[in-house]
Amino acid sequence: MAELDTIDIESKHLKMVRSVFARHLPYKQVWAYGSRVKWTAGHASDLDCVVFVATDSEVANAKEAFDESDIPFEVQLLNWETIPDDFKNNIKEQYFVLQKIGSWKEYRLADFADINPTERLPKGTIAKKIAMELIQPFTKKILSYSKEEYKGGMKFKNSDTIMARITPSLENGKTSYVDILDKDEIGFGSTEFIIFREKQNISDRHFIYYLITSSTIRNAAIKSMTGSSGRQRVQIDVIREHLFDAPPLLEQKAIASVLSSLDDKIDLLHRQNQTLESIAKTLFRQWFIEEAQDDWEDKPLDTIANYLNGLACQKYLPKNDIDKLPVLKIKDLRSGLSEASDWAASDVAKEYIIKNGDVIFSWSGSLLVKIWDGKICILNQHLFKVTSNQYPKWFIYLWTNHHLRKFTAIAKSKATTMGHITKGDLASSMVVIPSDTEIKDMSKTMSPIIDKIIFNNTQISKLESLHDTLLPKLMSGDVRVEYEVAA
Repeated sequence: MAELDTIDIESKHLKMVRSVFARHLPYKQVWAYGSRVKWTAGHASDLDCVVFVATDSEVANAKEAFDESDIPFEVQLLNWETIPDDFKNNIKEQYFVLQKIGSWKEYRLADFADINPTERLPKGTIAKKIAMELIQPFTKKILSYSKEEYKGGMKFKNSDTIMARITPSLENGKTSYVDILDKDEIGFGSTEFIIFREKQNISDRHFIYYLITSSTIRNAAIKSMTGSSGRQRVQIDVIREHLFDAPPLLEQKAIASVLSSLDDKIDLLHRQNQTLESIAKTLFRQWFIEEAQDDWEDKPLDTIANYLNGLACQKYLPKNDIDKLPVLKIKDLRSGLSEASDWAASDVAKEYIIKNGDVIFSWSGSLLVKIWDGKICILNQHLFKVTSNQYPKWFIYLWTNHHLRKFTAIAKSKATTMGHITKGDLASSMVVIPSDTEIKDMSKTMSPIIDKIIFNNTQISKLESLHDTLLPKLMSGDVRVEYEVAA
């Protein structure tokens, strides 16, 4: 038996042949044999093929499709089950695999998933609402929702995938999987969502989520956008007709299982960090608010830490695609760096370089204090990098966070579009300072909590990187997963 690696057909014509087989004999094994396999064919010679485990009607439909195609030679197709044994032995001596069992099939997206399926939710009904701002970029899990009166919007149920159709939400990766509803419950959200739902015996609900987040669909959706600048929307009719290849259902489930396991681990670490953050803030309040000692020293906030303001990074444009770093802006502090993030030259002063674990405080616009959990980047203006040579990280982080509500009120009171605080507001915010011994004792409890948060953030980054590497490879078939053919 000799399975050959090449065949005497131009690559464009080979692709056309395989496309017909993928549409009309999906998941069937197909071999080529004869003169084009032996490289003895003339220019107009037939391509001789044989298909395994197919019915006569399936073979007839494929033959008809080849007759109507633009392939510049005839394709002869036989059913392996109906040919003599000696002919089978001749074919086995030299053949070329045109299509393997379980090969991927070409689909229109509208044939693979229900797009904006109809659901009934009477107006005036109080239902769970997922607003656009509650969808986190490239995050499968929906973390929160509100309950509101339904007056309009896109409707969905559990297991649906919701994708933003408007710029810049789509480019920023706002796509999630719905699992916050009860059985048979209907939720709703922005009119700027597109809803995708599995088709029975064709697609898997989790696979659809990963398909929609992959470049296979995302790029097509982004390219289809039309409308005025800043308000462009995906053309749903274009997306419905988009063609792509997808694996058999069992392989879809196996692919989704691999990616879901990574997402589940990422979600677990995020939830663990939320718990650790809550514990740290509870201890802080107990020690420094409820049980603060009268003999502890009072100091202004700006004396316990250095609040370094960021750079006007537009003045530091990168000279090439190598010596550059992404710029951390206010919006990135909440949602993370994205494909749309700005870049600046990496040869800025080292104190402006941000790494995982650094304390960052946005003092303008949407105020937030956060332990940075993303990639190495450059500090932009309107952000403080908070550091101290005297006090531990947990101390400066939690005291800055403690005054956040006051700072937010100050920023909102400013008669500007983008409210902000000043260094003077830091100086007027007081901190109580225990003795060095007491701080060391507190650090025995608090530092491991902060260190664990930072460690978890590192693990999250590694898992997200692995996820981002695997997703396009699994969705294109460049990397295949093993799965049981039989249940």
